[in-house]
Amino acid sequence: MSEPLELLLLEDSAFDAELVQECVRASHPAARCTLVRDEAGFVQALATQRFDAVLSDYQLPGFGGDHALAIARARAPQLPFIFVSGVIGEDNAVELLKRGATDYVSKGRLERLPLVLERALREVRERAARDAAEARLREADSLYAHIVESLRDYAVLLLDAEHRITSWNRGAQAMFGFERAEAVGQNAMLLLPEGEDAHEAWRRDLRLAATAQRAATQRWMRRRDGSRLWAEGVLMPLHGEGGAVVGWCSIARDTTAEHLAAQVLREAKEQAEAARREAERASQAKDRFIAMLSHELRAPLSAVSAAVHLLERHASVPATHKDLVPLVRRNVAVETRLIDDLLDISAISAGKLGVKPELVDMHAVLREALTMLAEAIAERGMRVELALAEQPAWVHADPVRMQQVMANLVRNAIKFSEPGGVVHLNTALESGEFVFSCCDQGIGIAPDALERIFTAFEQADRDTARERGGLGLGLAIARHLALAHGGVLLAESAGVGKGARFTLRLPLREGAVPPPPPPSDPAAEPVQAQHARVLMVEDHPGAAMALRMCLEEYGYAVEHAASVAEALQLAQSQAFDIVLTDLGLPDGSGVDIGRALGGRLPVLALSGYGAESDLRSTAAAGFAGHLVKPVDPPQVHAVLQKLLTRPGP
Repeated sequence: MSEPLELLLLEDSAFDAELVQECVRASHPAARCTLVRDEAGFVQALATQRFDAVLSDYQLPGFGGDHALAIARARAPQLPFIFVSGVIGEDNAVELLKRGATDYVSKGRLERLPLVLERALREVRERAARDAAEARLREADSLYAHIVESLRDYAVLLLDAEHRITSWNRGAQAMFGFERAEAVGQNAMLLLPEGEDAHEAWRRDLRLAATAQRAATQRWMRRRDGSRLWAEGVLMPLHGEGGAVVGWCSIARDTTAEHLAAQVLREAKEQAEAARREAERASQAKDRFIAMLSHELRAPLSAVSAAVHLLERHASVPATHKDLVPLVRRNVAVETRLIDDLLDISAISAGKLGVKPELVDMHAVLREALTMLAEAIAERGMRVELALAEQPAWVHADPVRMQQVMANLVRNAIKFSEPGGVVHLNTALESGEFVFSCCDQGIGIAPDALERIFTAFEQADRDTARERGGLGLGLAIARHLALAHGGVLLAESAGVGKGARFTLRLPLREGAVPPPPPPSDPAAEPVQAQHARVLMVEDHPGAAMALRMCLEEYGYAVEHAASVAEALQLAQSQAFDIVLTDLGLPDGSGVDIGRALGGRLPVLALSGYGAESDLRSTAAAGFAGHLVKPVDPPQVHAVLQKLLTRPGP
């Protein structure tokens, strides 16, 4: 019975060590692993025990894998040394292989470990067998014959200077099927497949062996019955007196099974790479679909928003119906928020949700969030009690995203409380952290739902989802944003019917110096709206009509184009002060308009395309700004006025 496999495992993580040992036992159940965690244990183990191979992590506290390799090579040069690491990297791996490492396996692909270990052990066995064969070939003829005949798994051939076979062992007979009498005297090309390529490869190996004294061989060869086998071995010149080559020794082993397995593995890798590329294409297609969906949903909402603005200013509505127009406006806001949440959760799942951190006062961000929610708070008759820390709360964060987080928490507190309730908002500066808590007296949360509510599309229970509505995305997005800023977002509740508390913690920027106010633009003569000529490019008829009416009400002179070509033609024939353009147009992109006109007048994007990539695209094309539909007409007017008073491009 063969001795159990003895492995030396250098690993500081108990969990990773157990995983590695389980993978080894899958192919070597009787293997014994000696676990060491540091240099002293590693050196002692090498000095006192015999091992068949070393499995080593690359990064250990105070002891690098490269140092462990150097120690092993100094003490046991032939001992297989395999790195098992999750952080080694391809460049480091190549360098370590040059220094003598046998192989490496990523911790993310431990299923490869048994194959790599077996290959390393096989290489040790093969190397030992080849070295033994080479040494014994130089002994007396009788000893040589005994050794050669004992190598049943290896074909050992001696050739004369003309490459004729002079010695043929039992391993060669078993491997190739030729009897000794059939092979001896024949040229070694008898064993090669037909074709000039095989013959040229053989001649190349002979030249290399003559120069380097040995050549590792890997090639297809031919059996007596015409079938092919893949053989790996070594070819060495035999020297006579004076150093002249008088013959050759070829030792080979049938590795057809291993070669075919490796080929299958390569094909599997190629298929995996093809699948990865296909997944990337699918992801890009999904991104394009989501962007198009956002545009198609936002365009009609933009028309509704503009129409509601006009109705609120001019329509005479009977008292019994006076609440309908504000109802439409609020629902436009709800739908817009749902679209934004869907886009955000899609970006999160793709790892593409970006943040733009800057030094911000979280108290100011909170006040802006409450201003935004003032109408919703008043509508439900809620009271918000605010208790802020005395000192400013400076953090390094994206103010827009933090306002989104706080607004989500307050909105949830309003949504899940009874009308007329109280929401307590508190801030504190504790142990280098900004702490914001939002506490309500609403429906509460069951203990088993406290973590589930932070999962996308999840709510506490189905009844809550039916009664209160929503997609269950706000808290998932809020927690992701908190984590992206190095913070945490936690939920607490004493149970159903007992209210809830949400706590946001972010690292403070202690000692931060408030940023100076932005420099004011050089004085410029304001352009009154009634004198401003606007080229509006919009292909959605309803949105174009409603927005045009709003802009004309403000006093702008508006020319409408529904395509890129029409817009550029109008820009050539008429003078304009500013361009307001959608991006998704029938004959191209509004980005083309920005590139063409942005050098001589401000171009403002007003589009349903509002992803980070869209914002980067318009900025690179020279746009003066980018608004994402739907936008209230007063906001469009304010941005237009700001751009019109800015010094020209």
